[in-house]
Amino acid sequence: MVTKILAHGDTDGVCSAALAKASFPDVEIWFTRPVTLLRDLNEIEVGTTVIILDIAINETQKNQIFERMRELALHNEILYIDHHPLPPDTLKRDVPVTQFVHEIGASTSELTFRLFQSSLDPDLDRVALWGAIGDYCEETPFVLETLNKYNRHTIYMEAGLLSQALGEVPGDYHYKRDVVEALAKNTPPTEIPEIIERAVKATKREWETWEYVKKHVMKEGNLAMVLDLPSGSLSKAAFHSLGITGADIGMATRRSEKEVDISIRRRAGVRIDLNELLRGIVERIGGSGGGHEGAAGASIPVELFDTFLETLKKEISPVLPRDAGLRR
Repeated sequence: MVTKILAHGDTDGVCSAALAKASFPDVEIWFTRPVTLLRDLNEIEVGTTVIILDIAINETQKNQIFERMRELALHNEILYIDHHPLPPDTLKRDVPVTQFVHEIGASTSELTFRLFQSSLDPDLDRVALWGAIGDYCEETPFVLETLNKYNRHTIYMEAGLLSQALGEVPGDYHYKRDVVEALAKNTPPTEIPEIIERAVKATKREWETWEYVKKHVMKEGNLAMVLDLPSGSLSKAAFHSLGITGADIGMATRRSEKEVDISIRRRAGVRIDLNELLRGIVERIGGSGGGHEGAAGASIPVELFDTFLETLKKEISPVLPRDAGLRR
């Protein structure tokens, strides 16, 4: 029986896929995103077992996604493991899969390990740690307890190398499949071919991005902006804009012919839910967006970007008090 994994291509998605593959060695690995999940589900043949990992439900396509899930679930198992907020007015029971594992705050890697733990090598818990650290989900009881099993410096070094290497060429899915294979066999990142070289290259590029942000970032009120970033990571540029300007909200954009891709981050302790904010804006003006409370992204048609930007400025214009208890 064919089993397919649909996973996000970031560190958490790759580590989740590795843990699932350790439980189901013969699976096929596909990488997808919220905006392409519906397309990929439509390409899967009825009768295929599907495991979806670390993919938020695209609000604008929710009804179509759910309808396709119902069709697939009638004929075989559909397992969905995720930690993103659900679309508004959506309950866990509304997701029409045979098993839905969902918990905000924990990484998908942690949730996947906990689900399959009885069939896994206990030392694969470090793969769950690398995924959690890569997605800034280190404050859970599972992570805090499991970190006591290892040298914390070593775990964080491996997680950093893995995250940097996977971000070096985001669309290199062939290499990411190789990494999934290696991690599923409990091979640490430092022993996976090209990880160190790719991580070093990505780190040099990140410092170049930091220099670019330092020269080009603009601050308007509570918002730091890096518009039309020519290269490098949007999410990291948005994060760097916070540290460089002291703003509470940081944004980086990249423009293509038809769309503007947007990444937004908040300073630790700022009381604003970026997932809700972006979803509310795109629902009103168009596009797609969402993510986590402290880190989110959107894709906006080029002709609507100015409207998006003005709306965003108005929504975050009050000075937002910070809560020292919030980590991201």
